[in-house]
Amino acid sequence: MIKKLKYLAILTIIILPFMACSDDKSETVFESPVVIAEESIMPKPELRGVWMATTSEIDWPLGKYNAEEQKQLYIDYLDKFVETNINAIFFQVRPNADAFYDSPYESWSKWITGTAGQDPDYDVLQFVIDEAHARNIQFHAWINPYRISTRTGSGVAFPALDPKIDPAWIKDYDIIRIYNPALPEVQQRLADIVKDLITKYDVDGIHMDDYFYPDIGDTAKLNDRVEFELYGSGFSTIADFRIDNVNKIVKKIHETIVATKPGVIFSISPTSSINYNKTTLFADVEKWYNEEWVDVLIPQVYSAIGLGLASTSSFHRLVNDWNQHYKAKTVLLIGHYLSRVGDGSSTQFTSAQEIADQVAIVRRQSGTKGSVLFSAKCFFDNDGHGKLGVIDVLKDLFKKTVILPFMGRKTMEDPAPATNVVLNGTTLTWNVSSGLTSVVYLIPEGQTKAQIATITQSNTYQISVKGKYFVTTVNRDNVESEISNEVEYN
Repeated sequence: MIKKLKYLAILTIIILPFMACSDDKSETVFESPVVIAEESIMPKPELRGVWMATTSEIDWPLGKYNAEEQKQLYIDYLDKFVETNINAIFFQVRPNADAFYDSPYESWSKWITGTAGQDPDYDVLQFVIDEAHARNIQFHAWINPYRISTRTGSGVAFPALDPKIDPAWIKDYDIIRIYNPALPEVQQRLADIVKDLITKYDVDGIHMDDYFYPDIGDTAKLNDRVEFELYGSGFSTIADFRIDNVNKIVKKIHETIVATKPGVIFSISPTSSINYNKTTLFADVEKWYNEEWVDVLIPQVYSAIGLGLASTSSFHRLVNDWNQHYKAKTVLLIGHYLSRVGDGSSTQFTSAQEIADQVAIVRRQSGTKGSVLFSAKCFFDNDGHGKLGVIDVLKDLFKKTVILPFMGRKTMEDPAPATNVVLNGTTLTWNVSSGLTSVVYLIPEGQTKAQIATITQSNTYQISVKGKYFVTTVNRDNVESEISNEVEYN
């Protein structure tokens, strides 16, 4: 039997001198050790995800208010994802205290029909889930926690408040209206929304973005002194009170998922700055993973590599910082700003090679398990809007088949290994327990590393390439079994 031989390489970046222009002083930047991912004869499991934004119809449905046109557009997206070996989609089902499904708590989103509250006459969420699953693409339902609506300035009225939302639950600022994070009624409401969603629909995950307390420049203008006096007696500062309010909703959603459907993965995509998350958005990410309230973190590392290691905002510096904070029970993915390639806003994102180099950095880290790309529309921009061959680059990046990493909780026994792997001519057969997916691996003749030949629900496979073959099994938790006996085709 082939053993899962592994070794761990640790690369330490030695002191990098960086000459500062001001005051004729030189600053020495000490880069922390980069822990390189362990090597194995088997390809590393990897999530390859895409955010599909529906707010303002960024990605879908793009002004197509006919059901059949909407469905076809979504299928066209999925065809692109299959073409590039994308294996997970983060679809925005609740962008602005509205719903892409029939919800008792919030009305149908205006982004579906063009009119808020209008029934689209088909089950939108069921359709997008089913189509993704039919292509073996994991589906994460993306919700925005607090945002209700936006406006261009204080002189412009907000859109009419959904009649299902109590006006006493909201806070209005210059350009954003939100659910009031301090109210226990709001905290329970958001947990109830999640419970309703995961009870009705077979989503693989619940995902939240980084819209917690709004960044309005001056936190004193959050105007929550009354709430602090009412609910914050246990806190010495109003900042700690705000942090606790966000902590409560994160914890409550985690507990709701575990109690209702524990196989659902809970992920959050904070901004790339750990400090900014806590001091401005009052999102204590470190608390979340220490308490194991989140299964997956996807920091939005939207800066460029070209800023240099000396820059605290460079892509590789930030990824390394997150990797150093990584905790074994919280899966770390990295978010990439695909939409920025060729949009003219940056001297760094001028080529799709930027994304390829970023993914290479992510793969070298020991703590990271994959990448998520913003946003889906770029998959149609291969020759338009200056995207400079993005699809071609993604095809090359993700050309090798992989399995998804384990994320979340174990809800079933570990999968039993495949047994009795037999080669009869060119037909490979094996025994596999019911309900498990089989992964057939090949080590081509003359090589030492395995590659995935197929992922299948069958227990037979027709082979044509000389080499050694073995099989593993994977359950719905994405836990992979030990490997089977090997056979050789020569």
